[in-house]
Amino acid sequence: MDLTALYTTIAFYVFALAAVVSGAAMIVSRNMVRSALWLVATLGSVAALYLLLSADFLAVSQVLVYIGAIMILMLFAIMLTPGQVDIPTQARGQQVAAGIVAAAIFGISVSVVLSHDWKLRPDVFDLPTTWLLGTLLFSTYVLPLMIAALLLTAAMIGALVIARED
Repeated sequence: MDLTALYTTIAFYVFALAAVVSGAAMIVSRNMVRSALWLVATLGSVAALYLLLSADFLAVSQVLVYIGAIMILMLFAIMLTPGQVDIPTQARGQQVAAGIVAAAIFGISVSVVLSHDWKLRPDVFDLPTTWLLGTLLFSTYVLPLMIAALLLTAAMIGALVIARED
């Protein structure tokens, strides 16, 4: 194993562990602001994992859209909420059912990961994905792109109409 592969492997495990630990800290945290900041750490770790997988467009999109826009919106919503929002505790039966469903999903995920024959690429994919993605979006997939833009515009107008005060 060469030195680059060793550093890449170490970085992968560090960022994967950071994503799992910060995700768990987000769930356990009682303070909503701290929970949102743990979510930022989780999303940042996922963006670093995208970079390690040579998915540069996904990494930049993760940082710009989720960390940059969505998290700022969530922090504004938390800060502008009057007083401390009291989250009602769930019934014991719901907690047990949620634990069973989570354990089942975890078991299925582990069994799929362990039973699948994972093929590794012999070489690293070092080509930038943004050029190819941009070329495809504005040539082959221009109609679905325009339909998605039209639907998002209609959704934004609908949200403005619903939110406006009479």
